[in-house]
Amino acid sequence: MIRTDLAEELRTYAMSKRAKEEKGELDGILYNERQEDFIKISTIEILDERGEEMLGKPKGKYVTISFPTAAHLTYADFLKICDTLAVELRAFCWDYSHTLVCGIGNRELSSDALGVIAAEHVLATHHLKQMDGVPIGIGGFGDVSSFSPGPMSKTGVETAAIIHSVVENQKPDAVIAIDALAAREADRLARTIQISDAGITPGSGIGIGREALNFETLGVPVIAIGVPTVVDTATLLRDTLEGYAPDESVIESLSGLFVAPKEIDAIARNMGKAIGYALNRTLHGDFPYEEMAMIV
Repeated sequence: MIRTDLAEELRTYAMSKRAKEEKGELDGILYNERQEDFIKISTIEILDERGEEMLGKPKGKYVTISFPTAAHLTYADFLKICDTLAVELRAFCWDYSHTLVCGIGNRELSSDALGVIAAEHVLATHHLKQMDGVPIGIGGFGDVSSFSPGPMSKTGVETAAIIHSVVENQKPDAVIAIDALAAREADRLARTIQISDAGITPGSGIGIGREALNFETLGVPVIAIGVPTVVDTATLLRDTLEGYAPDESVIESLSGLFVAPKEIDAIARNMGKAIGYALNRTLHGDFPYEEMAMIV
């Protein structure tokens, strides 16, 4: 079983499994990539049911931003990632007035804290926009709400149900959902950001998929942003022992045991902040990062 939330990994796996005589791109899939300094940006578009069947993902656009690591970033590299992410996000968020940002995850678990940290760095302005007479200096900012529903283990309520209630109450034009993801390859951890307009199913990459967050369930477009922070131990062993004949029952017994990089605290902090800052640049305009650090 391939445990991953990343469309690019699923495409790579599907390409490797098809017949050797088949050439070209997978049916129902469009793919392209480009390089900008140390960052690679690849785009997968799942066009129809054939593409959905190939990748096991719903139709939509999936952008993957890859870079050397998020564990040890210089300030210049951090800003480059923020700028690149903001540019890609604008293609998804260009025509929405009121946007609701949802940070999914558990703040107390580093490998699952990404969404919450990102939401903490988003400048929320909806309450100010609703005031009689918009405060001076707020007029040029976007209309943004931001919150974290908390993990179901603490609330006892399905994440999608909480978000649906807020959507019903606030009536945003779109939802941006941010969550930690699972990867198939360890090399993807802390080196990848995925953006998608197909929504997200929290926990799907680790086999505990909750109710999906998408247009069908929420009634508004859902843009998903995620960073892989864990990988399945069984997958790591299979890759390590490739070419040998390991006891599959032993490997399978480790399936569901997920591991994270030792620098996961720094990774969650760096990537959460980068996503939050990039969203501010996307939703509020290109005001300086230094001002963000003071305002948010």
